[in-house]
Amino acid sequence: MSAPRTPPSTDEHAPGVPLDFETLAGTDATSWDRADPQGALIESVSRYSYRVTLPDGEESHLVAVAVEDGQHVGLCDCKAFEYHDPPCAHLCTVRKAAFIGERDTRGEQVRIPRVDLNAHTTEERAATDGGWVDRARRADHMGGRR
Repeated sequence: MSAPRTPPSTDEHAPGVPLDFETLAGTDATSWDRADPQGALIESVSRYSYRVTLPDGEESHLVAVAVEDGQHVGLCDCKAFEYHDPPCAHLCTVRKAAFIGERDTRGEQVRIPRVDLNAHTTEERAATDGGWVDRARRADHMGGRR
């Protein structure tokens, strides 16, 4: 058995392994189906990390998730992540929570940070996946409306 995993709070690169949420989305895969962002307890721990307790779970698990080069990457300290193909239900919960704009225990919106933000131009940053938007540039394209 490996040592418990502790997601880093800051790194040059995003924490973890590539995660394929798109393949799981809308399926009856156990990890996707079990993920319940509205019933789960989601606590922000650091830039990349959340502590997640599922409604049917007995303990919380520490997850780290980010977007690097357009790909979700992450890890979790649960046994499902260690012994099965990721992503686990805890990571899926954070992904779903970010997608629907769910709030964490502090009342802040759950977000999946982009690690590669500085490597992109302003046009590339304006993304529909919750990426950064330059308000001044957006106003120019909308004829001065904000």
